[in-house]
Amino acid sequence: MIILGLHKDPWHNAGAAMIRSDGEAIAFANLAEERCDRKKDSREFPLLSTLACMKQLGISSFDQIDMVVLDYICNKTDWRKDHYKKPCSQENFLNHIPQEKIHFANHHECHAHIAFYSSKFERAAILIVDGRGSDQETQSLYIGDAKNGIQLVDKTSKIGIGLLYAAVTQAIGFGNLQEGKTMGLAPYGRNHKQRFFDFKSKYNNIETSYEEVCVEGSYELKCPHPPIISFEDQAAAAFEVQTECENALLHLAHYAKIKTGCDYLCISGGVALNSVANNKILRSGIFKDIFINPAASDTGIPLGAALYGYHSLYKAPKTYTDISPYLGPQYSEQNICDAIANFSGFTHITVDAFTNAAKLVSQNKILGFWQGRSEMGPRALGNRSIIMSPLLAENKDVLNARVKFRESFRPFAPAILNELKEDYFVIDRESPYMLLVPEVKADKVSTIPAVTHVDGTGRLQTVTREFNPYFYNLIECFYQQTGVPVLLNTSFNIAGEPVVETPEDAIKCFLGTNIDALLLEDHLLIK
Repeated sequence: MIILGLHKDPWHNAGAAMIRSDGEAIAFANLAEERCDRKKDSREFPLLSTLACMKQLGISSFDQIDMVVLDYICNKTDWRKDHYKKPCSQENFLNHIPQEKIHFANHHECHAHIAFYSSKFERAAILIVDGRGSDQETQSLYIGDAKNGIQLVDKTSKIGIGLLYAAVTQAIGFGNLQEGKTMGLAPYGRNHKQRFFDFKSKYNNIETSYEEVCVEGSYELKCPHPPIISFEDQAAAAFEVQTECENALLHLAHYAKIKTGCDYLCISGGVALNSVANNKILRSGIFKDIFINPAASDTGIPLGAALYGYHSLYKAPKTYTDISPYLGPQYSEQNICDAIANFSGFTHITVDAFTNAAKLVSQNKILGFWQGRSEMGPRALGNRSIIMSPLLAENKDVLNARVKFRESFRPFAPAILNELKEDYFVIDRESPYMLLVPEVKADKVSTIPAVTHVDGTGRLQTVTREFNPYFYNLIECFYQQTGVPVLLNTSFNIAGEPVVETPEDAIKCFLGTNIDALLLEDHLLIK
């Protein structure tokens, strides 16, 4: 069985995913179109990502595809008409696939399928919180059961916390899809005395309604508020909406527990990338554990659509434990060598490349770290990463100014050897996807200042040898040389550009920034 999942134009984060199963073995591929066309949050038809997934799984022809599943936003019967304001592509390979093979899935159901089926839970509540989905849903609740599938419990189309957060993000002065900036800025406003908003929130079961303050159909606020001018003003506004987000999600988590009786919770939708709020839910003890897929945003919709086809339409049982986040294309040794040959301006080392790279990091150099299949979602998990020592506070400013070219308040993630996480962080479980933000232990703040945020927290990534052996080894080498089992990890890109995908992308970014060295698997390039 071969299933293609698509999230297509003109919606943001277009991409493709594929599942290939012979009844026993199952293989996955997933790629955002932006990684191919190099357009941030690409809204193009996902042709390039589809071809990349096909190549990864050894599929040579569209004729081999048994099922295509697309999510819909405005039209669930004709993919040619599923658009709003901006037309969608109508001349593409979908015209040449028998239309009886093409199926449509609710946007929130796609979120629910990737959240639940990539978790290890046998049964869980599934909470979807985003801007707008199919038929205008903003928040939905499902129950997932490994034997009985996924069932809708409740939903609402009232303006929810996702739309409010987006509206305040734009009122602060940030652009579309930049809510992550607001989350990073919020701690800087925690001591500001002036208040900017009265959100007039109304919590009722699945609803967290902001109808009175948000303009329907836009990202504008209709409630009056003082001008947001200075950095202090922006930070205070960010802190207010972040606090509201945490309160809203805690309400939704309580409701999910009462309504479903489940011990475990999966969260998806763009709001699920709010790692600070996720940690508040975990610490509340409402559920025994929570799970968020790293592609909780619309980057995960293609795989969610494919999983909907596999489990809900094809009725295949779940025979795998979980799903790796590393589902991008695999590149050969020849691909890497060909890419290196096309550039100059560096020394190329192949003997003891890894050891030399680890030494450079311990010497406080900036390392581009590229290996294997790329990770899904917006956050680098050790395969498309920029690495630096966390030991010096100024490293944060160096990376933001000289490499990432972004705002100085933006934090960086600590990646730690999993077995030592409780020595440095207030956490009692793994956090492999940077989707929890625990406190840094007080006696370790001065040890890892470059990855400790202004409020004493860190967007944590725990790394095991099984999860990512190459990245684990790099952290372990740094630990052996410095006594600290933590590295600074950030995505391998600059502001406004997608994370690098190919060896060529990595080399271009390396040469165009102040990154000191680049490790391409067994090849080390040093300026």
